[in-house]
Amino acid sequence: MEDPKHLEVVSHLKDHLIVSSELENVVALFKTLGDVTRVRIILALAESTLSVTEITQVLDLNQSTVSHQLSLLKQQNLVKGTRNGKNIHYELSDRHIMTIVDQVKAHVTER
Repeated sequence: MEDPKHLEVVSHLKDHLIVSSELENVVALFKTLGDVTRVRIILALAESTLSVTEITQVLDLNQSTVSHQLSLLKQQNLVKGTRNGKNIHYELSDRHIMTIVDQVKAHVTER
């Protein structure tokens, strides 16, 4: 016979887990973070606002790669750009992403 308290927990979970559309957004964010170049860009932008040229210099990547990766990061609202004359300077949209990155780093380094 099932424990009534456990059945109550199961019923509660069924009604309160993340809805499908929210879950798809969560998965899309993790997919975005599944690329070393994008994570390196996030880490660089966590330190300073940078232009595409500066990101290419810091990470030793070509401009088209950086521009493409920034576009994907912008689609997930992880970075934003501000025009400064002819250049666009990029920064993190907010610090939430660094909380996620820091938690993942802590997880993979604990043994």
